Formats: sequence, structure tokens, C-alpha cells
Amino acid sequence: MSTEKTLPRHRLWQPVTARWFFAVFGGSLAYAVLRYHIAGNVEWSHFPLFIFNKATSLAAVVFVASAYLVGRIIHWHDSDRYIRLVVIKFCGLIGFFMAGIHALLSFALLSPAYFAKYYGTDGRLNFEGELAIAVGVVALFFLLGPAITSLPMMPKALGGVRWKRNQRLGYAALALVVVHLVTLGVDGWLTPSQWQWWLPPISLLASIMTLTPLLRKLGTGKNKRDSNAP
Repeated sequence: MSTEKTLPRHRLWQPVTARWFFAVFGGSLAYAVLRYHIAGNVEWSHFPLFIFNKATSLAAVVFVASAYLVGRIIHWHDSDRYIRLVVIKFCGLIGFFMAGIHALLSFALLSPAYFAKYYGTDGRLNFEGELAIAVGVVALFFLLGPAITSLPMMPKALGGVRWKRNQRLGYAALALVVVHLVTLGVDGWLTPSQWQWWLPPISLLASIMTLTPLLRKLGTGKNKRDSNAP
């Protein structure tokens, strides 16, 4: 009998979710180290906060996006409905948790020394800097809805319609994350010749991951409208 089947079905930390965590966060951290330390010129003294923050931001996006992709595009757990639901809930909650960590670390790092291009000559944030922070904070707020309604008692307390409505707030959060990432990194995306070892910026990878569930949602909605057309 597998370990997953001997554990309580509702338990979020299981061997399968542990593998998800170490694969996503471990991969994000390894990529950040490779691109910014090994291929780039960021000193290792900035690993504890600057690089860790970059890895956390990428992992947060991957987890939140995966919560909307498992069972739809990612079909790894289709053979066990309960495990699939645990993975979906785990990805959503750990993604929200990591997004919160990313916000705290970013505010700790927020200064012209780290983010000079987002500051004006007067020492205050410029338009890009303020927009990126504003939409990032609102996106985190929107993620509160899906996170809170993922608690075991919430579907019954809210009812199916209200519960689904709150879960869909995650799509609004992902849309805002796209704005956040585009504002922060679009200049670097357009100059691939300057990428270290031709490795794409983390903001570009995160944008692609964020857009995947949004495009799928748009495609699903279009197909439904077409099928209902006379």
C-alpha cells in the first residue's frame, strides 16, 4: 500500500505534495543561482535575501498557476481524485504563502541600491516602481479569497456558488501579476543578447507561467460561448 493512501486524505503535506514543493521551489532556487550568481555577476553575499527573493517570487507564481492547471492541463494525478484535490489546495495555499514572503522580502530590499531604475532623481519611486508595487499588493489581496475559502469548512459555509466565485479571484490576481511582471521586466525581455548565458529573466519565465492558466480560461470561455451559439 502506498504511503499516500495510508495518510489522512485531507492532509496537505504528503509525499506527493512534498515532491511538488521540492521540485518547484528547488528548481526556482537553482535557476536563480545559475542565472544571477554563476552566469551573472551578483555576489554570493546577496544570496540570503536578493536571490532567495527571486526564487520565492518564481515559485509563488508556479504554485498559484498550478492550482488552476492541475486536472486541466497537468494530468499527473487524474487516477486519484482525492490526491488531485490535495495537490490543488496545496499549490494554492503554498503559492499564497510564498507570495506573502516575496512581498515582505521585496519591501526589505526596496531601495535605489537594489532597484535603481525604479527610482527618480529625487529619490522617490518613479511611475514604473509605484505601479509595480501597487498591482503587486492588490494581487496579493485578491489571493486572500481563494486561500481563505480553501479551508476545509468554507465550501459548506459559503455554498457552491459563492465558493467558486471566491476561487475565481485567483484569475484576477494572476492578471495583476502579469501587469506587475511586465512593468518590472519588459525592458530586459526585449534584449535577449544581454541575457546571461542566454537564460531568460525570472520575470519572463514567471509571466509565461502566469499567462498559461489565463489563456486556458479565456479559451475555455470562448469554446463555451461558441457551443451555445445558435
